[in-house]
Amino acid sequence: MHFSAIDNVKLLAMSQNQAPDKRPAEPAHIRAGPIWDQNCRDAKEATGGPSAVLVFHGMGQQVKFETISAVAGAIRDEARAQGGVTKDLTVHLSRVEDQFLARAEIAWQDASGGWHEVHVYEAYWAPLTEGLVSYWDTLKFLFQAGWQGLRYSWPLGSRTFRRWMFGGPQVLPIDAFVFPALLAVLTVLLLQVGIIALVSLRMTQWLTGAVALPAGIGWLVLWIAVIAEALVARYFLVQYVGDIAAYVSPYKSSKFDELRKRIQKVGLDIGKVIYGVDPAGDKGYPDYSRILLVGHSLGSVLAYDTLNALINMENTGSAKPVLARTPALITFGSPLDKTAFIFRTQREDWIREQMAAAMQPLIVDYEKYRPPSFTWVNIWSKWDIISGELNYYDVSETHPRHVQNMEDLKASVPLKAHIQYWKNPMLRKLLYEFVG
Repeated sequence: MHFSAIDNVKLLAMSQNQAPDKRPAEPAHIRAGPIWDQNCRDAKEATGGPSAVLVFHGMGQQVKFETISAVAGAIRDEARAQGGVTKDLTVHLSRVEDQFLARAEIAWQDASGGWHEVHVYEAYWAPLTEGLVSYWDTLKFLFQAGWQGLRYSWPLGSRTFRRWMFGGPQVLPIDAFVFPALLAVLTVLLLQVGIIALVSLRMTQWLTGAVALPAGIGWLVLWIAVIAEALVARYFLVQYVGDIAAYVSPYKSSKFDELRKRIQKVGLDIGKVIYGVDPAGDKGYPDYSRILLVGHSLGSVLAYDTLNALINMENTGSAKPVLARTPALITFGSPLDKTAFIFRTQREDWIREQMAAAMQPLIVDYEKYRPPSFTWVNIWSKWDIISGELNYYDVSETHPRHVQNMEDLKASVPLKAHIQYWKNPMLRKLLYEFVG
């Protein structure tokens, strides 16, 4: 898959902006057995398939199999929109090293008569962070990150920072809007923290009888609205931003180091299975020829880390070819640029930086680790405060193998834009193009 596929998707997104019609629930076949069974071997011999998709969910997504459903449904709907005829969904359950592994199998015949089959897996890490990140952990993380961002984006300074990539320290620009944007976010955050503190204090006073309940229906309604807003804001900070704090903080602090390792292990463990990393050669692991990695929100950071880890396993002789079988890494709603600039250390310790870069082959060598058969696509929206273009993983935006940033204009509702990508045509068409 070359960059021409991206152009094709852009044209499709422009010409087919309507989502497929909603359809009633359909029957699904449930099958249990080896992860790479006779059906898979027959399909590989006949068509070179099936393909696989490994999806990494984002922060705050707590429901298991939700991301499998979203990706499988998107591929199936786009196959139908392209004139294909789909078979009934198959749910396949297998056992891998004392763990049950479920996948969704989608098969369809395209308009030209060709058959396609895709298996969708997920790296499910949500339960690992539950109850481990406090409100105060999250606030500390945000204010430290914001302060560091303000220091490096100071308008009277150079507005650049350096990062070791592609053989040396690269000077990366910081846009002029970053400083006022960070200042505005921190101001709103301070205001919100004040509201939450005020609500907590007043509720304590009411419960202890130190202060009487508000008199009058107007004041009562107002206080109910303020309390509801404070509770929602606090929930958002802990459940969403707290996940980022847990995953990214280890670059500066060891408090969540063990948690981060456990999250990474989830991604790498299932990645090794799907890519067939079986040193003993006796576990019947899959033999996929095409494997697409997809990451939403914080899941995009985990997808990036997992792909780098798998490439390093191949480099050290303990994995089958990785990039040769990976047509694309699709990230959307991704904070990866922010993790590179704001959240990770900015000390110019070049020995440390070189060692950190060595763990990330995707920023080491274009020729070796960004081959023409591989594409990194990043979907973003200006209405999504968590995401953005990814510009800090390339030496230049004009390099032919740089990250392909695609703005999703349909993700247009402030804040909600962060989850709108799932239902929009752009992601659906990209998924279909890379697995079809």
